[in-house]
Amino acid sequence: MVFALLLVPIAPAALTGWLHPCAPDWRALGEKKVAIVRVSVAQAGRNYPDALWIDARPADVRAAGVVPGSVALNEDDWETGFAALAEKWDGRRTIVVYCGGDSCHASEAVALRLRRELGFERIVVLEGGWDAWRAARAMGGEP
Repeated sequence: MVFALLLVPIAPAALTGWLHPCAPDWRALGEKKVAIVRVSVAQAGRNYPDALWIDARPADVRAAGVVPGSVALNEDDWETGFAALAEKWDGRRTIVVYCGGDSCHASEAVALRLRRELGFERIVVLEGGWDAWRAARAMGGEP
């Protein structure tokens, strides 16, 4: 009888853990943590002159400007952006992902997802994002 009373709360708890909208990603628990390499605008230009740039910002924000030649790829429109990436990327070039600035974390999410889906390690994130790139260009720097 005591054993049966102990089992009663287990079923609702298990269902809640499985169906709750904020349930943890159980698959991610077994994955190794991957460090994201962050580079400055100067490092990106110096170390990856032929890099493919990926803009992880939403379309309405990109209207203000983009890194020339960059590919739009964000979590909201992944399939379309991934198709554009597949057309431009040769499988060897380093990928530099950027978003709005220091407070934006979309670039890290896109970089991690690309590593998972492509199995490609040479993916870096631009420190300061678009804001840093634009400031470097305004000061005459070449990314």
